[in-house]
Amino acid sequence: MQIKLIGDNIKILPNMRDIVNEKFITEMEKHLVNFDEDMKFATLKVRKRENKGEYKVNFNMWLPGKEQIFAECKSHNFLSAIVDLREKVERQIKSYKGKLNKPKKSFKDMLGFWKKISIRR
Repeated sequence: MQIKLIGDNIKILPNMRDIVNEKFITEMEKHLVNFDEDMKFATLKVRKRENKGEYKVNFNMWLPGKEQIFAECKSHNFLSAIVDLREKVERQIKSYKGKLNKPKKSFKDMLGFWKKISIRR
């Protein structure tokens, strides 16, 4: 998975990159096994809010079918912000996979449904 790490009002340090790789990317790879490497591109924007002393982390990714995965977390600790963000993204990816695996109804099924309704009247 390729993540473009962007720092806004903060310099991205090597230990921050390590935290993102260890706590975020490795876990996301488990959920995105069936996707091509070209599709596994995302942006992660980190902002340090000086006046409040907290980190604001945004994640943005597009999946096939024009599905956007977006999550945002705030925390005073960078590690907890990344972990919370990962949990939100995991929920959205599981929901997306559920939509992909749901069997689609054919026109004949829909027509049969409407016939049953009209017969009951």
